[in-house]
Amino acid sequence: MGFVPMTALSASSTVWIDAANRIKRLSVAAGFSVDHSGKFVAALSELIGNIIDHSQRPETGYIAFHIEPRRLELIVADRGVGILTSLNSNPEYAKLSDHGRAIELALSEGISRYPKEDGHGFGFRPLFVGLANIARSLRFRSGDHCREVARDSDGPPLSRTYELAVLDGFFCAVTCEV
Repeated sequence: MGFVPMTALSASSTVWIDAANRIKRLSVAAGFSVDHSGKFVAALSELIGNIIDHSQRPETGYIAFHIEPRRLELIVADRGVGILTSLNSNPEYAKLSDHGRAIELALSEGISRYPKEDGHGFGFRPLFVGLANIARSLRFRSGDHCREVARDSDGPPLSRTYELAVLDGFFCAVTCEV
């Protein structure tokens, strides 16, 4: 198990290196391949970068993980402005008012709070591709909506977006099983 606040990550580059190495080592010991453990760290790195680049309150962010035999859970969250407000800063999405649609858009390739010509918005797609074969569930929360991608056994992933109570900021939970 582990918990690392963004304040610790930003205070020293060795904190992230230590956390990444620990996640790699523990996930391999739990039965995941070296390749998969690298994908876990890459996914975390992307999500941490999003907190820094988009939340406008990176000091509120954190990562947490729980690893046991054949199972890994990762959580990344912050209490920043959330996906809808972040996307609203892009003129193309300035009139977007639905949190659920904002989450769906943010999880699409090429969508960002930055205009398309800035070359942003490609981080979540590699996260999905990298975890596609081992993720049991991916859960993204922001505002008053949640987007879940879940897979039973070896079947295809099923996605749904639904309304919940309001949550400030952003929350992502990933569960993987060998």
